[in-house]
Amino acid sequence: MRSAGGTDGAARAGAGSALSRPATPAPAALAAYLEALERALHDPAVRADVARLAALLDADFSEIGSSGNGYDRATALAEIPAERAEVTILSDDYRVTLLAPTVAQVRYRSWYVVDGVRQRVVLRSSLWRLHGEAWQVVFHQGTPKAEPA
Repeated sequence: MRSAGGTDGAARAGAGSALSRPATPAPAALAAYLEALERALHDPAVRADVARLAALLDADFSEIGSSGNGYDRATALAEIPAERAEVTILSDDYRVTLLAPTVAQVRYRSWYVVDGVRQRVVLRSSLWRLHGEAWQVVFHQGTPKAEPA
């Protein structure tokens, strides 16, 4: 979008600004750490433990699930530990991008295995925010992968 003066925000900001600089892959150690945190959210022991789950969810957490439904932190903390189905969450193809010094995006694909049957593939994206020394997920979205035609 152009302003009334005819220049856009990136042009006003200058070539070296954050507006014109692309996001960069996270350093390997940080990428591995954030992948481990994301995988912890798949762990049945973590999902059943409200305190452990709460430590990973930012106060501003929200989610758009693969069902298309939206969830806030309170709903996630109430519903995730109450899940009763025998579900295994498998995931791979992780990519971590540092968007700012205290914000990173984790993208991957996952699928549930329910009663031994693999379910549809879901493409996932999470935004993690650093608070002091702790990373917490502030937003998550799951989108079912399109079936081949």
